[in-house]
Amino acid sequence: MSTDYPTVEVASGLPRHSFALRVLHWLIAVLLVFALIGGFTLGILGQEQLTALVGADLAGTAFMAHKTLGISILLLMLVRLVVRLSQRTPEYAISPTRMQRALGGLVHFLLYVLVIAMPIVGWLGTAAAGAPVNFFTWELPGFLAEDPALAENLFLAHMALGVTIAVLIVLHTAAGLYHYRVRQDWVMKRISLFR
Repeated sequence: MSTDYPTVEVASGLPRHSFALRVLHWLIAVLLVFALIGGFTLGILGQEQLTALVGADLAGTAFMAHKTLGISILLLMLVRLVVRLSQRTPEYAISPTRMQRALGGLVHFLLYVLVIAMPIVGWLGTAAAGAPVNFFTWELPGFLAEDPALAENLFLAHMALGVTIAVLIVLHTAAGLYHYRVRQDWVMKRISLFR
């Protein structure tokens, strides 16, 4: 683990996360929001209803786009994990309470684990459903034989992970706004893309 902060200084003189980590954070956040909105829409409508609404071609494109987003998020999260483990965490301008530090650490840990797990579960569910696992126009290996009962359980788990992640994102965002508007303690500057 690095002993130096690979960071950029802010006006307070405190270090920030590296530019690479900050870019990954916001890129994954944007992709994740689109993946969740798309996933909930696809899950609620289902393939048959979506096909009836927009046609088979557009429905197929929507499912392929969702799978591509999921694989992209998985790859970016693995890169982010490597980058994060290679760097120290920047210091706080104002130390959070022990409870805030524990809750923040728990939410961050859960987001890492669940955001990595969700596309893997979706990948396996897609394979078990006998559908192609798409990354753009490439078809990836499924790793599972077709098993409709298993597919149903995996898709239920995929949806549950999505709901849990959505709740964690709301908590994470609320905490960020609290630090930015109420405590005004520079926490948001550590991960902000801008000064």
